Amino acid sequence: MVDAVELQKMARLVDMNRQRLEEIEANITRLESLILEHQDAILTLKALEEGKSGQIPIGAGVMVPLPQGQTTIVDLGSGVFGESTPEDAAVLIQSRLEDLVNVKIQFETEAAQINQRIEQLATTFDEAAKGIPTPTPALEITEEIVEESSTQKTKPRRKRGFGSGLTLDD
Repeated sequence: MVDAVELQKMARLVDMNRQRLEEIEANITRLESLILEHQDAILTLKALEEGKSGQIPIGAGVMVPLPQGQTTIVDLGSGVFGESTPEDAAVLIQSRLEDLVNVKIQFETEAAQINQRIEQLATTFDEAAKGIPTPTPALEITEEIVEESSTQKTKPRRKRGFGSGLTLDD
């Protein structure tokens, strides 16, 4: 037989696992947007690699033309930037894209495991909750006494007359 304390622990575990699942799903959503961004960058770099000219958006609807044969500036990591050809930049970004996809797969497997854990805990909780005995009449009587005592009127506080309270000078 499971007591109420153990049921509360199980409920907390289910809640913590659900919160962790929400965090993982948020991370997966961010990773998906990063993956799309990297895929777009690879397509653009491949177009530049083929010798096509392009335009770089600088914001507010303004584009700067990109002449053919230009090199690109790539973040090599830790805020270090380097100049490279579009082909080399595409290879670097493709490597990052593969890493992002692997991380996404890891998050998805972890989310599946947490989902399984939540289902197991919820099933265990439901089975344990069915095993808890219903309240006894003695418990109901004490609840009635508590309700009666809380509904009784309290005596109003005596009001103090003028000048009987403490002042800042005291």
